[in-house]
Amino acid sequence: MFIVIKLLEFVAAITGTFYLKKEKKNLPTRCFVYFLWLTFFVEIIGMLPRAINHLEGFSFLKDTFLEKNHWLYNAYHIISFLFYITYFKLNLGSKKIRTILDVLSVVYFVLTISYLITIGGYFKSLSTFTYIVGSILIFLCILLYFYEVIQSDTILSFHTNLTFYVAIGAMLFHLIVTPLFIYSEYYLGENPEFVKVRRIILYSANIFLYTCYTIGFIVCSRKNKSY
Repeated sequence: MFIVIKLLEFVAAITGTFYLKKEKKNLPTRCFVYFLWLTFFVEIIGMLPRAINHLEGFSFLKDTFLEKNHWLYNAYHIISFLFYITYFKLNLGSKKIRTILDVLSVVYFVLTISYLITIGGYFKSLSTFTYIVGSILIFLCILLYFYEVIQSDTILSFHTNLTFYVAIGAMLFHLIVTPLFIYSEYYLGENPEFVKVRRIILYSANIFLYTCYTIGFIVCSRKNKSY
C-alpha cells in the first residue's frame, strides 16, 4: 500500500506536468504542479528512516536526527498549508478577501514557528498545532472558493475547472486526516488497534487525494485539448 501511494503521487505530478503544456500562463496551476513534485521528493526523503533501520549501508546514521523524519514533515506541513492558502487565494476574485488571507498566512507562519521554537519537539514529534490550525485555514479558503463559484457563472462548468478537483481533494483529505492528529497521543505501541485503523485511514485518504488530482488533470486536459 505504501508503494501504491508513492506511485500515485508520482502519477499525479507527471500528469500535471503534461497538463502544464496547455496551461503555461496559469500561475496557480504551475505552482500546484511544482508543489506536487516537491511533495513527491519530500516523501522520498521521508523514507530515509526506513533505510536506516533496514539497510546496512545506512546504519551509520543511527542515533542521529535523521533516524526520524519529524523534522522534515514539520517543515513540510508549514510549507504545504501556506501553499494551499496561497493557491486558493489566487483563485479568488475579491481583493479584500485575498488581503485577509495574506494576513492570516503571515500570522499562521509566525505562530507555527514560534510554537516549534518555544514548545520544542521539532526533531521529536509532529506538531499537531501546525496541522490543526493549518487545516482550519484550508477549510476557510475552500469554503470561500465554493462561495464564489456558486455566486458566478463558473458553477455551470465547475467540473472542467482544475481548482474544483484540488478543492474537493484537499478538503476531504484534511477533513479525514486532521482528527488523527488531534488524537495523535494515542498513536502508541500499546494501542495496536488504533495504529492499524490510523494507517488504513491515512493510506485511504492519500489514495483518494492523488487520484482526485490526477482525474482533475485528465478531465481538464481533455476539455482544453483543442488549444
